[in-house]
Amino acid sequence: MDSNFDSVCVGVEPLPAALASRRADAPDMDDMLALPLHKRMVSQYAAGESGARELRLYYGAKEISFDEPELFGFGEALAKQSQFRARAAMGWGSGYEWPQVKELLAHLIEEGVLEYASLNVGAMSAALNRSCPSPLPPAEAAHVRSWSECEAITRDLTGRPVEFGYLELIVPIFRVAHMALDADGRQVGEANVFPRALRLDVPTEWLTCTYPGTRYLVDRPMNATALKAMRSHWPQMMAALHRIRSSFLHRFPRAENGWTVGHLERLATLVLAVPSYQLMRCDRPFGHGQLHPALSSLFRVTDGLRMVMHQMLFVPMGEPTLAPDTPVTSEEILEYAERNYSFHSETGVCAGPKIMVQEFLSVLIDGHNLEKYASIVLEPELESALRDVDAAFDYGLLGLRAYAAVFSLWPIMTRAYEDLGRIAETAVQDGVAHLTPLRNRLRGHVEHVRTATYLATEKWRADREHVYADMYAQCGRGLLGRDGEASLPEQLAATRSQTHADAEHMLRAVLRQRFSDANGRRGHLDALAASIMDFLVREQQVLAVATAVQAEINRLLGRAQPVRPFGAGEVDVHNLLQGAESRRLPYLLDELGDALGIDFVVDACRIELIDRAQQAFE
Repeated sequence: MDSNFDSVCVGVEPLPAALASRRADAPDMDDMLALPLHKRMVSQYAAGESGARELRLYYGAKEISFDEPELFGFGEALAKQSQFRARAAMGWGSGYEWPQVKELLAHLIEEGVLEYASLNVGAMSAALNRSCPSPLPPAEAAHVRSWSECEAITRDLTGRPVEFGYLELIVPIFRVAHMALDADGRQVGEANVFPRALRLDVPTEWLTCTYPGTRYLVDRPMNATALKAMRSHWPQMMAALHRIRSSFLHRFPRAENGWTVGHLERLATLVLAVPSYQLMRCDRPFGHGQLHPALSSLFRVTDGLRMVMHQMLFVPMGEPTLAPDTPVTSEEILEYAERNYSFHSETGVCAGPKIMVQEFLSVLIDGHNLEKYASIVLEPELESALRDVDAAFDYGLLGLRAYAAVFSLWPIMTRAYEDLGRIAETAVQDGVAHLTPLRNRLRGHVEHVRTATYLATEKWRADREHVYADMYAQCGRGLLGRDGEASLPEQLAATRSQTHADAEHMLRAVLRQRFSDANGRRGHLDALAASIMDFLVREQQVLAVATAVQAEINRLLGRAQPVRPFGAGEVDVHNLLQGAESRRLPYLLDELGDALGIDFVVDACRIELIDRAQQAFE
């Protein structure tokens, strides 16, 4: 048994304090031992670092690995226990001698996995009172709002007004529907509404989760009200899923030969696009309270799958990310979700029991139960929405392209932070003392990049850019007729022009003025100017690609094109909408502006430098 007991998920709660007491001495054969939260134990087989088969048990914040095949029987039996007499473990698997069993049990007691049963009496009784208070803070919003008020909403929440015609550049396509109300008077995003400041307080029953697995009796409740709505509309939802799946395979026929992580990330997003399109189209849009609850419930359950695929593609914590073309099955998705705590959010846990999750995945991924749901007559609102599935798919695919383009900026930005930090560090060491405040500021942010972001290493950045490139290309193929177009990396490649050279010349002059103590060390300032300019040019390319995709979205929806350009001042609005609790890396141009006294005006067509005294550099 591996002696390293490691947390596999940041933020998973420790074992309750009431269960933390333990005896240091090893057990006697007749001692009764307990696995206090036995239903939370999850057992899975996996390949270890050497490729050999391992048995892994996940229990709260603990991961227990058995890499010796002769101990697999012991581990399998342990995972099934609630209480047992210590001597009984000798009969597990193929049988074990007491000294070996005693050592294993003592180690499990020491690590807080097992307890003496006498210490555990009544420890769970309070937890079995299932009714829970709301885990959510009081809502900030008093009434529902619509993205048709985009400019007012963004001004109110961020101080940066953004026109409605740029919505999908600041709100990812999979979150656009979150704040809308369905016919039951509930927001589509429920507790996870984006932006959080626009969540409403609605009556909700919260219960302690008693499902076996990582959700069992955790201190985060489940939304029982949403579960009841889902149960009542389940046949309609599954019948609709079969139709949507069939339409997806028409556009992506290769998925019939085996699903990949990328396929399922797109499929899940396109399911979400069906209700989202009904809300966003300018011809006969659904108003608040008109969205059928089956569509909102379908959104919620499918968004759970989308988040798991997103985690596989983008979150390198716990286990490495997967490439978009990695094959994946329903069973593998469920196992991944359990061991990586994908059923958990900051405020609650998924309310869907395993049997419903399994059926959902079997319908959407494997196409099962077609005969069972083929006879279901869809209610008129659902039938109408599915008649628009092609337009909804176009909306979803274009929305993912916009997402891939805009979010490509963040790997570029983290590289720029590191490059600028290195240049400032070297300049200060070489005697340019006036750069010390900038050096200190950048040093803190570079440390944050390396210790608290999913872009901490160049490999993680490159992996993320590969996902964005694949997302952009595959969505293009799904839009039909897009083969042969330039790839996302090709479109984002920095291409310098004379205008850029002129802007860099002005920037060098400004830096020399700001940091006059450089004297004969102006090479550092020139390097700083070149690095800043490289970021500005790359950001300009991102904005050009993103706004071109946004123009396509607006034409599809019949939405008016925006009047003002979308630029550096707007590209960070998505992060600002997340609120003060977001642990984000500060936007680089805001940081440089404050440190250098320069405002950077960047959009798809121009780069302009303005000092804080409102005088343009010429």
